[in-house]
Amino acid sequence: MTSVKHTISKALTAFDGMPSFLQAVLVMFIAMIGFTLQAGIVKELGQDLHVSQIIVIRQAWMIVFLLPPMLKSARGDLKIHRKDLFLWRAFFTYLSILAGFTAIIQLPLATATTMSFTRTFFLTIFAVLFLKEAVGMRRIGALVVGFIGVLIIARPSELLAAGIGGIDQNLLLALAGAALVAANQTIVRVHLRYDRPTIIVTYQAIIIGLALVPLAWINWKPMTLGQFGLMALIGVLASYAQWLMLHSFKRAEATALAPFDYLRLVLSAALGWYMFNEWPDVYTWIGAAIIFASTFYIMRREAKLGKERKLQPPKY
Repeated sequence: MTSVKHTISKALTAFDGMPSFLQAVLVMFIAMIGFTLQAGIVKELGQDLHVSQIIVIRQAWMIVFLLPPMLKSARGDLKIHRKDLFLWRAFFTYLSILAGFTAIIQLPLATATTMSFTRTFFLTIFAVLFLKEAVGMRRIGALVVGFIGVLIIARPSELLAAGIGGIDQNLLLALAGAALVAANQTIVRVHLRYDRPTIIVTYQAIIIGLALVPLAWINWKPMTLGQFGLMALIGVLASYAQWLMLHSFKRAEATALAPFDYLRLVLSAALGWYMFNEWPDVYTWIGAAIIFASTFYIMRREAKLGKERKLQPPKY
């Protein structure tokens, strides 16, 4: 036991000595592993259980694991200081989880993961619509290219044969989930200035769980002991993956960390092959490459413009 504690202590000391950006990358990578494993377990459980039942029990386990650290770290301050931001974020998270989990259950794991990357497009669109940011032709072109990647994943030959009605509805759900995640991320970057990550995630878990109880009650099915154990594992993974992701954003800019999120595609492809005998087809790989190139360009462009704004002299 002493040797284990000593090893952990040395690892934490080494982590503290790293540059903040390297810390953020390492924390983000661990979070991506957690999110990928969570998706695989959700897909496995979704073969027998309704998505609302999975989410409700997931939220309950999240509360069990998050409540003690929240009470310990809050030091008496358990208030949400920006209730407006918190409620909007909870609403978008509620919808995004329903849409995203349904897409994970119904689509190949790598395809659902690839579609989730389109949130970068929506982040750019939201910046124009709601933050009134100026977007040049380069980023508009990147958005168009990325959309072409989405269409390729949606099977262009099937679209030509069946028209818009031939689009897999689960792909549309995955897109909707990505858009809602983008809205969530837009809000959380402001919200973190006012409230602690642990408090945000814990209260959100409680509200979303309560909101889904009626739907879960209607679709409830008896569970095996193994399924209940997997639910607990989802709670652990969801709690700490979200907590780690929020802390990675506090150590480095989101635009700098975003490219590392694409590790989820490799991880999900491997997990989908191992657990469900799925392997992404040519359309998925081509579409993923196009979406990756497009979103990577948008992120690097955003980072460059951000640096240029900082270098500009103040106006008096």
